[in-house]
Amino acid sequence: MNSDTAFIKITAGTELNFVTAKNWDLIMLDFLRRFYAHTAGKIITILVGLLFIVGFSFLPYIMGAGGGASPSDVAVVAGKGISLNDLNRYYGKLENEYEKLYGNKLTRKELSMLNLTGSALSSLIADKVLELKAPVFGIEVSNGFIARNIASAPAFQKNGKFSDKLFKADMLDNHMTPAAFEKNFKNEITREYIKRVVEESFSVVDTQFINDYKIRNKSVSFKIAVFKTKNKADKFLKSEILFNKDFSGIAKKYGGGTVAVPLFTEAGIIKSFYFKKYRFNADMLKSIFSSGRKDVIDEVFPVKTGYAVIKIQRVFFPRYVSGKLSKANNKESEMYAFQKEQKFLDYYVDYLESKSNVKINKNALSSFHPY
Repeated sequence: MNSDTAFIKITAGTELNFVTAKNWDLIMLDFLRRFYAHTAGKIITILVGLLFIVGFSFLPYIMGAGGGASPSDVAVVAGKGISLNDLNRYYGKLENEYEKLYGNKLTRKELSMLNLTGSALSSLIADKVLELKAPVFGIEVSNGFIARNIASAPAFQKNGKFSDKLFKADMLDNHMTPAAFEKNFKNEITREYIKRVVEESFSVVDTQFINDYKIRNKSVSFKIAVFKTKNKADKFLKSEILFNKDFSGIAKKYGGGTVAVPLFTEAGIIKSFYFKKYRFNADMLKSIFSSGRKDVIDEVFPVKTGYAVIKIQRVFFPRYVSGKLSKANNKESEMYAFQKEQKFLDYYVDYLESKSNVKINKNALSSFHPY
């Protein structure tokens, strides 16, 4: 195989052939894959990814209608439109998923807070940029492949055979023509194969997982001094930051009571008596588990019984045990790799979006009222 990157081409039937392609997008993909293996590279990639995520999450609100956007399209990606019907269908899917998650019908206020319109449009834009890269990846889905998959779909089966009546009834229920359904199905398969190629081009080295495992499973012990007023807690904190000695004794002089909390993982402390007693919040947990040994956290936290100042006593990183004795660790390693592959795919899609000509039609979008 030469230096070009090999990708899968789907042809009629189920046969898989290899074709090669090489351009800037694939070079960027390979660069991200290799660069991500290094700590510094990972940090930079994450920052770049976040920039793209933020930019595209708010696309519907920061861009006006661009040239080429028709009144019926809410967005245009490289000349390919996203219609109001597309947005409405995707919005409906998201709404159904959230209602399943919450177990009840969502109110207008709840739907508005979730911003499903923005989420649906962002997802549709991501789908479109992936579809447009099918030729680059050498992916071509044949009509025969689509026909066979539709014919074998359980939803369209009756007495073990494809039912044209069930198929057309389903199209009617979803306000879609058979041609539109086949096109959407073809695009979905195309996107899934592109995702598979991108994800499988990324690999996680053992040291990455082991380091992440140790950080996520570390235990921390600390002392917590609680004061009745914030003023006293502030004064005590200033004293401790300056001198950092005799935490319990000086806390007592300021009228505070001190409790020593033993070693806990973050998951463990959430289940503990201390979590309920002091009502730790997310900011407190983040500070506790990101501070070093003997550090006095430079913030006063409101707790159930007053105001708290915290000093880290010990930080313990567990030893990672590999091999046959650690099936749970092996399973966790697989899940870790899967999560990283998903993130890598997200970053690559964000990169593609940043390079695509995306236009949002604010006038068409403002006419979208799903509820």
